[in-house]
Amino acid sequence: MDNAIRQWIKKEVNIGKARLTVLDILFILGVSLAGLLMRYSMKGFEGADYTLFIGPWMEKIQELGGIRSLGVEVGNYPPLYMYVFTLLSYLPCSYLTSVKAFFCLCDYVLAFGCALLVYEGRKSKTMALSMYALILMLPTVAADSALWAQVDSSYAAPLIFSMYFIAKDKPVKSFLFYGLAFALKLQCLFLMPLYIVLWVKKKNMKIWHFLLIPLTYFVSVIPAWIAGRSLKDLLLIYFNHYGEYTQILSMNRPNAYFLTVVDMLQEYIGGAGMWFTFGLLIFLMFYMAAKKITPDVEFMIHAGLLILMVVTFFLPYMHERYGYVADLLAVAYGLYNVKKFYVPILAVACSLGGYVGFVTGTFPIPYVVLALGFLYAMYEVAKDFYYKYGTSQKETVNA
Repeated sequence: MDNAIRQWIKKEVNIGKARLTVLDILFILGVSLAGLLMRYSMKGFEGADYTLFIGPWMEKIQELGGIRSLGVEVGNYPPLYMYVFTLLSYLPCSYLTSVKAFFCLCDYVLAFGCALLVYEGRKSKTMALSMYALILMLPTVAADSALWAQVDSSYAAPLIFSMYFIAKDKPVKSFLFYGLAFALKLQCLFLMPLYIVLWVKKKNMKIWHFLLIPLTYFVSVIPAWIAGRSLKDLLLIYFNHYGEYTQILSMNRPNAYFLTVVDMLQEYIGGAGMWFTFGLLIFLMFYMAAKKITPDVEFMIHAGLLILMVVTFFLPYMHERYGYVADLLAVAYGLYNVKKFYVPILAVACSLGGYVGFVTGTFPIPYVVLALGFLYAMYEVAKDFYYKYGTSQKETVNA
């Protein structure tokens, strides 16, 4: 009987284009169940963001008649989120449960997309399954949606799929997914420098592909426009809400601004920090574009991680959740560079420390310590990038 079971779990099964063993399927089901129970255990917590914003928005949507609320600016989120909240308001459960359930579902889509991206690079089923499990069980991913009722997996998922389709040499699909991410969260633009570098290196990427991003956003606001909202306000929603959270230089994101006492100079340092970060990104983009580098999946993950680390460490007014996508790429980087396993640990610890600080108001690890840990991780990623690509003599592959 034991041998029969061993043979059974080794049996291969075709699921679409994927060829998995029964053991693989059991692994996926087990991890998925663990992730679900992990999230279910956090279902009852109401964070400040839900209490002050999402919850009241859901109540306002119901007061306005559900679908009829689309003609009114209920919250400061992009219209696509308000469509989701409107649909969720019709479900026969509490608003908190429906919102958390939706964003937890996005976690699974995100984990699947991350697994696809990693598999595309190495064609390793073990790496892909590991990536799926690690993302699903990552404390920041689970806490963001299940504890905090936050939205980050919903925009991170299409952004990861955008990277996947770039790797598959399908730029139209890639930029449509990027447009979907942009229609959900402005912070997806943190990764735009990578796409500019890829455009320099890949002949099948055209300038007009970038226009698909605002076009997708425009399509996303049409239902709200038809319902009666001002088209001008819908198109300028990101600009209209700019500056709402610029009271302090870092909004619980452990970064460079915790290493110096500059809040008293916030009025001046904020702008200087933005332009300093812009200058660093220009340098990175030039360096990456000038080198004879093959823009494969590993390069995309490595370069994307370095760019996001620079942005979230040096850019002022960063919230604790703005390192979300960097955490995902750090995990992928760790799978590609097992000896650098401490990089994703430090990156995720930095984000998790910010989460704990905001949600609970307690700081078990001082932010300055977390910021120094993240700085060291960024140094390791930058150093590794230099030694891996800085002296490369390989010719660029223009797909």
